[in-house]
Amino acid sequence: MKLPHALPLRAKLLLAAIVVEVAMLTLLVANSLRLSRDSLTAQAELRVAELNVLFNAALAAPLAQRDYATLNEILQEARKEGGVTYALLTDRKGVVIARAGAPPGTVPLATHTRLTREALAQGMVQLAVPISLGGQEYGRLVYGLSTAFLTEAQNHLLSQSLAIATAEVVLSILLLTALGLWLTRHLRELTLASRAVGAGHYDAHVPVRSHDEVGELALAFNRMIDTIAERMRELRATEEDLRQALASLTRSEAQLRLSAQEAGEERARLVALLSAMNLGILFVGADGRVVYHNPAFRRIWMLPEEIDVIGVPVREVFKRANGLLTRPAHFSRHVQEVLQAREPSESLEMELNDGRVVTQLSYPVHDAAARYIGQLWIYEDITRERQTAAQLVYLAEHDSLTGLYNRHHFQQELERMVAECERSASTGALLFFDLDEFKVINDHFGHRAGDALLIRVAGELKTLVRRNEVLARLGGDEFALLVQHAREQEAIQLAERIVRAVGTIPFRFEGHSLRLTTSLGIALYPAHGTDADSLVAHADAAMYQAKQAGKNTWRIYNADRDAVAGMVQHLTWNDRIDHALERGLLRLHFQGVYRTKDGRIAHLEALLRMVDEARPEELILPGHFIPVAEKSNRILALDRWVLSEAIRTLSARPHMPPLAVNLSGRSLDDPTLPQFIIEQLHRSGVAADRLMVELTETSAVTDLADAQRFIEALRAAGCRICLDDFGSGFSTFAYLKHLPVDMVKIDGMFIRNLAEDRDNQLFVKAIADVTRGMGRTTVAEFVENAQSLCLLRKFGVDLVQGYHLDTPRADHPALGDAGDGKEETGSV
Repeated sequence: MKLPHALPLRAKLLLAAIVVEVAMLTLLVANSLRLSRDSLTAQAELRVAELNVLFNAALAAPLAQRDYATLNEILQEARKEGGVTYALLTDRKGVVIARAGAPPGTVPLATHTRLTREALAQGMVQLAVPISLGGQEYGRLVYGLSTAFLTEAQNHLLSQSLAIATAEVVLSILLLTALGLWLTRHLRELTLASRAVGAGHYDAHVPVRSHDEVGELALAFNRMIDTIAERMRELRATEEDLRQALASLTRSEAQLRLSAQEAGEERARLVALLSAMNLGILFVGADGRVVYHNPAFRRIWMLPEEIDVIGVPVREVFKRANGLLTRPAHFSRHVQEVLQAREPSESLEMELNDGRVVTQLSYPVHDAAARYIGQLWIYEDITRERQTAAQLVYLAEHDSLTGLYNRHHFQQELERMVAECERSASTGALLFFDLDEFKVINDHFGHRAGDALLIRVAGELKTLVRRNEVLARLGGDEFALLVQHAREQEAIQLAERIVRAVGTIPFRFEGHSLRLTTSLGIALYPAHGTDADSLVAHADAAMYQAKQAGKNTWRIYNADRDAVAGMVQHLTWNDRIDHALERGLLRLHFQGVYRTKDGRIAHLEALLRMVDEARPEELILPGHFIPVAEKSNRILALDRWVLSEAIRTLSARPHMPPLAVNLSGRSLDDPTLPQFIIEQLHRSGVAADRLMVELTETSAVTDLADAQRFIEALRAAGCRICLDDFGSGFSTFAYLKHLPVDMVKIDGMFIRNLAEDRDNQLFVKAIADVTRGMGRTTVAEFVENAQSLCLLRKFGVDLVQGYHLDTPRADHPALGDAGDGKEETGSV
């Protein structure tokens, strides 16, 4: 009986395995998509929470101060990053006071502050967050957040999962096919062997027992069996060769399909990469027609979406953008030259009519056979980079408070003037002046009054200065004026105008009328000095002579005139500083800086003292001799002594807490100081992270470029940097972006009466919030009572320091004994 035809065994095994595998892969892909959707949704919710906190921290202080320019700048920056499509800031009455972008016209403004899963499916969610400071709400921010990244991520995961599943199915088919061939080949050999036995044993010989006809027949049968067996072996070998060739052909076909799929995926990844770039990419074929461009190219040249430029001659494309070009004819010639040259071109910089600056680079493209197939043109909008560079150059040369030139630029101009006068045998004048009794006004009315006074004086002085004259603020209330090609009489007339102008400035602060006067000294080139240092010293001496003459006047340097009491004291302190350095009369005292969370000590600050030789039991505080040292180069020697002694202390006491030292602004001008610190640390075997360097905000901002180089060199070595007295000068959080410091120490004038002054509380909390958002640590000094400490802990200030916690002393408990191997942590 003939059995009905059925599928081969290997086909049944293969089909069953594929069905099971496809079902499992379908479940895995579906589960992966569900998990990824939940994960992305959770990330989006976390992102919204972080944005709400950052928006509140960044906008609260400017909103409270009604600084609308800063509010608009912050919203514009936020819109460029983080997927924010628009942002509207309203005051407590609902009036829009700042915006970036515009919400969709048909969608009502949001009133909820949290992200909902239902809103994610709409492509964009709208959120509202109250802006509050110190528990008081000042306004409300409404913004839209794009959810396109969720859809893109899910689609990307789906395409990857499908690609992996397809590859796995193809690979499984190949493996199962090969396994089936191997198994069935052996089964077929067994079946043939059985049939051969049943059909007459083709692999066995019939014994030949006689030579008669039967024997001849047996012999012929054996020969026939041998012939049939040989033919069967040949047929089996041929069949096996054909089977292997078919399997190889199947594998090759599968590999070709896989290669084509991989090529398509690679092209998709490349297109996605080019679309995400901010660089404008334009590929021009060998015939001068556009083959490809990315979205950034269309944005840079403001080409409408409805205009298709693929296949259009490149010169025609740029004709449509001629309205943006300030020099269209020049650019057209450049495009023609690049098309003809077929070589890499130098960068071309173009200024557009809307104020943007765009660069163009071109590269020839060849195929694998080295045939020229076109050119790749790259466009980059460098407007922001140029603006940032110009801002940094300005900050490096100008005083942040008054807008006048700073000490660094003044020194360069003074040296240039001396060189020019020497070369041309001409004259020049240097005028040094400061405000009389400025310290009294600053101490009595506070730093805000002092800053306002300096700004007012600088504004009046600018009206007296000609274009070729250099007016600079050297620091504090000290000013200098360089006048090239000036004779003595011209310098005197200018000095009289300055003294008279300052004396007539009407200035009122909080209902008080303040009278301003200035004392001015004049040094002439070459009569009073032929180098920069001697001119500065003599102009400074002449200024002190003017003060001795009763202030509110000027004096020309007179070497024969008796030194005034102030000059004698000035020179005496310089001698005493030299004497203290030579005789070892300087000491370090230490004050603890504590964590607000647990009250344990975080590090120590080293404070300089001088032994009074006349009364060795008394110590001279730095306020008496540091201002004098800062007017001369002796401050540099003091800074190096403090650094060496601090590092020696750390080396002798390996288990003491880290140590912070204060450096003057003059040390930022010393390019060798970072290397000096690094060598001292290596020589003493002290880890760099145990040394902290504190720089005052005023000195860092005054010489921003030098401060950046100094800070980056020390941080690269491992030292930590603290920005001291933050808030004492013309403070702005923008400087923190340019100064990569680890800590920000709030100026003590905001801490002393913190419990009674509501304005100081708002200011301190704003600093703590913004500094925390930027990843920096906040320190408060001059903590003198428990109420202030409680408020600082509530505001989130990280570290505190002051007489309420401990006093500076040479034998601070946290120092421990040298080499005792015990770590003294201390607590309050």
